[in-house]
Amino acid sequence: LIALLRSKHEFTQEQAAIALRNLSINATNEHKMVQEGAIAAVIDLLRSRNTRLHEHAAVTLRNLAINQENEKTIADEGALQPLVALLQSTELPVLEHVAGALRNLSVNAENKAQIVTAGGVGRPRVQVA
Repeated sequence: LIALLRSKHEFTQEQAAIALRNLSINATNEHKMVQEGAIAAVIDLLRSRNTRLHEHAAVTLRNLAINQENEKTIADEGALQPLVALLQSTELPVLEHVAGALRNLSVNAENKAQIVTAGGVGRPRVQVA
């Protein structure tokens, strides 16, 4: 599934992202996903133009960040900047899940500082109803 996140076909990427999103809820699956390199592939989805991929990636990172061991790894692999950038999305589901991912990642003291430095606490440019 992780390899399919890098498919040239968005539908394939989305189906793999949904499966990993669902699998990431389970601690055993989560550990295996991290070992197999899922974090980097999921972060790449945050940079796509597809808002559904943004949503699934944010949920997956939110779920993985529940485990304290993953909080720093997710940040070290480069998730904070694209997550903060997605706070400018006009899509409510994306905003909700990005905020949830940042919430879980902000438990780590180093991540807190990085989220602030990346602009994560400023006013959004868009109005959410």
